[in-house]
Amino acid sequence: MKEDKKNIHIGIVENDSYFLKEVEERLSKLDNIASISSWASSELFLQDSNIKKIEILFLDIMLPGQNGIDLVENLSVQYPNLKVIMLTNMNSDEMIFSSIKNGAQGYILKSDISRLSEVVEVVRNGGAIITPTIALRVFSSFRRPTVDEIPELSLREKQILQLLVKGKTIGSVASFLMLSEHTVHGYVKSIYKKLNVHNRVELTKKAQKLSLD
Repeated sequence: MKEDKKNIHIGIVENDSYFLKEVEERLSKLDNIASISSWASSELFLQDSNIKKIEILFLDIMLPGQNGIDLVENLSVQYPNLKVIMLTNMNSDEMIFSSIKNGAQGYILKSDISRLSEVVEVVRNGGAIITPTIALRVFSSFRRPTVDEIPELSLREKQILQLLVKGKTIGSVASFLMLSEHTVHGYVKSIYKKLNVHNRVELTKKAQKLSLD
């Protein structure tokens, strides 16, 4: 007897009926989908006794009642084997990281629903997936900022900061930049204030969080 490959049960929590219909139509064309169920709110989803069979859940964030971010947090505790993919228009850093922190296995923008087949395959096989533009923001958040990316500092302050964290004294900085020590002291005072540090030790610690070494 030939094995039935249609064995994935999909759930969708989405209150936009037009978008929901489009998602359902796209998913129904996939060869391995056994069933597609949908709910218009987190509350309706949680009230359904059939949710235990759902393997992959596509979840919007902006829902009536309980939002998607709070729901995924609850689901990660109640149904740890359920794979939740945020499918939303919301792309703020706070929502992205809150969703991932709360247990989502993916974060896809609604503009990328053409990738649903890939999403299902990756997540079903134990992977995680995010929209490319979201991925860039996630990776950028882990990259240490450079001195040139500290908007509070002027160009001269950035030059002096780079020299200070390399161990240069006020006198050597003044000599190197052909400035008076009094002028350099003024810049250093401004740097301390803008970076919220009070001495060279604190400045060094602050520098360790930046790619200044």
